[in-house]
Amino acid sequence: MDLDIKTLQNQYWKKLTDELIDNYPEFNPRKADRNAYYLPLGNTSAHISMKINSKKKIQECKIVISHNKGLYKFLEKNSPEIEKRLGFSLDWDIKEGIESHITASRDFDIRAENVWDEAIKWHLDKAHEFYIEFTVWMQLYE
Repeated sequence: MDLDIKTLQNQYWKKLTDELIDNYPEFNPRKADRNAYYLPLGNTSAHISMKINSKKKIQECKIVISHNKGLYKFLEKNSPEIEKRLGFSLDWDIKEGIESHITASRDFDIRAENVWDEAIKWHLDKAHEFYIEFTVWMQLYE
């Protein structure tokens, strides 16, 4: 019998939390809802968001920048260097409203529990890489 998506999401985030607490002491996680997990970035204008979109069947790790278009534009101006240092491309999306996003994503179906370990590793690796790289750039901006 298939578990419903909400139950699967809760189980996935529980498993990710256990891994996070055991192996990433620099993070002070804030779990907000069943679709996303939030990690502070040492800046009140930005945080890391790990998300699962069960309809699009993707997982995302993103920098969310709130109320600070100047910070977003500074980072976007330096996007070639940031992406070179990270070793992968990002989706840069300045929003009209409050938040702007810098996102890495990949295919992922939460129903495929046999790939959760790999998906959790991807989420945590990307979050850690974002933390290291974007902390440097936030300090340069300030």
